[in-house]
Amino acid sequence: MAATKNHQVLKNKRKREGVSRKTKTLLNKSYKLGKLPGIDIALTICNRGQYYMYKSIDRESFPPTMAEIKMSYPLPKVFLPRDFEKDEN
Repeated sequence: MAATKNHQVLKNKRKREGVSRKTKTLLNKSYKLGKLPGIDIALTICNRGQYYMYKSIDRESFPPTMAEIKMSYPLPKVFLPRDFEKDEN
């Protein structure tokens, strides 16, 4: 019984470490992408109620609200998980 519990604890710890590593990678890639000319980045990650936020511009008005984005031209490209899941199959 104790071995099963220890296995589950280790499995959960590995999963958390993996999420932490992927979060750091995504933040680092966002930073690098934001250094390119003409690209502004606003990234929000929520993991179990903990928010990680990155923005490449230090202004109160950035990032724009969803309403401002929807009114912009050219129209925004919106991606959902299903847009990427079809590539995995």
